This record gives sequence, structure tokens and C-alpha cells, in this order.
Amino acid sequence: MSYTLRERNGLAVPFAVWGLATVLCTIAGPFGTHAVLDVVPRFFYWAGIVALSVLGTAFCIRMGGMLPRRRRAVLWAGYVITLSGATHLVNSALFETWQGASHFLYLLGIVGVTVIVVHGAITLAKSVFAPADDAVPVDMQAVFLRRIPLEKRAPLIRMEAQDHYLNVVTHAGSALVLMRMQDAVDALAGVEGLQVHRSHWVAQAAVAAHRRDKGRDFLILSNGDEIPVSRSYRPFVQEAGLI
Repeated sequence: MSYTLRERNGLAVPFAVWGLATVLCTIAGPFGTHAVLDVVPRFFYWAGIVALSVLGTAFCIRMGGMLPRRRRAVLWAGYVITLSGATHLVNSALFETWQGASHFLYLLGIVGVTVIVVHGAITLAKSVFAPADDAVPVDMQAVFLRRIPLEKRAPLIRMEAQDHYLNVVTHAGSALVLMRMQDAVDALAGVEGLQVHRSHWVAQAAVAAHRRDKGRDFLILSNGDEIPVSRSYRPFVQEAGLI
């Protein structure tokens, strides 16, 4: 699979963070590692710990964007506990003086505070460097499409809720995305489309015709799909001129 320049840069950032943090921790030797480990073992120790941290953080950031706030908090809490536990096991095997629940709780506190500080720094940076109101408008459809595989990215046709996933259909095919329908609708607020059913969203440009059968309304899309229109959403569909 080929990657866009933006995606390559996105992959380069974690490697850069890993390399810089590893070198800094090797030189500084925080948490007593300077006294108990020589330079080479200290480098490999911090390379492993930082790698776990960077991978876990990248995973939580990626997955957290697809989850509601409460589940996002659970995800990050699980990450803090997992990273603390893994580091505690490594330290217990390497350092004779590192044993017991007190050291684990110490790690838990350090990792938890670090995660909070990092999140605060990211939030502050976003607020400081946020674009002005008169900046070039963001293409919300393009932002949303980054969640699906590169080869399936094309103008949207429709979305269908399937348990915790969305079946996103574009002119290039379909893909499952771990996301709630309401979150997707909010993300696509600037796109010409609308929710026509609790489980269905359609792009207005993709609607080719309307069919009514036994008191029920259906929208026929450009790819041949028929999407039901529920009674609660019918007024909005009428207002959009689709029926």
C-alpha cells in the first residue's frame, strides 16, 4: 500500500520522538538508572521503555478519536496501568532493589502524571496554534475520510450503523470504521448530507430517486442502494427536497 506524504510524515513523528526521548533519557539516566546501568545497557533499557510509551500513546490517540468520552477515559486509564505494570516487571527483573507494591504505585503515579501533562501540553498547543476564524475552511469530508483505507477514499455515498461500527460507502468501495453514527454525523456537519434513519446517513448528491411502498419511503442512491427513511427523520428529508 502506498502512503501519501502526510501519512509518511505522520509515521516519522513517533520515530523522531522515540529517538530523541531515548537519547535524552540515556544521557540523564532518570529514576536512578544512571547509577545502576552503564551507558550501553541504559540506552537499550530506555529504548524499550520509550518504545512502549510511544506505541501505546499512538494507539490510544488513534483509537480514542473513535470512542465516546467515557470509553476514551477507560482506554487511557488502561494504558497507564499496562505501561506501569510492564515497566514494573522489567525493573523487578533488572534491579534487585526494585520490588513490591510501593514501587508499582510509584510508577503508576509517574506515568499517570506524565500522561496528564502531555495531554495538557497538546491541548495548550492546539489552542495557541489554532487557525483564525477567517482561515481557509477545513474540508470535513476529507478529514473524515482519513479514517478509512487509502484505496477506499472517495466522495461519500452513505453510512450505515452496524453495532459499534459504521459501514462507510464511497465511490471507491466500502469500509468498516469504529465510530458511532452520531459522532460521524457531527464530524460531517459541513458536508451536504443528512441522517434519514437512526442507522443511515446519505450524501445528498448521491440520491437519485425516491420510492414509496406501502406507506414507507425509500431513497434510491446512485450506486443502486435503497435506504429507508424513518418517520422521525422524514420532515428533514422533505425539507432537503429529497422526497
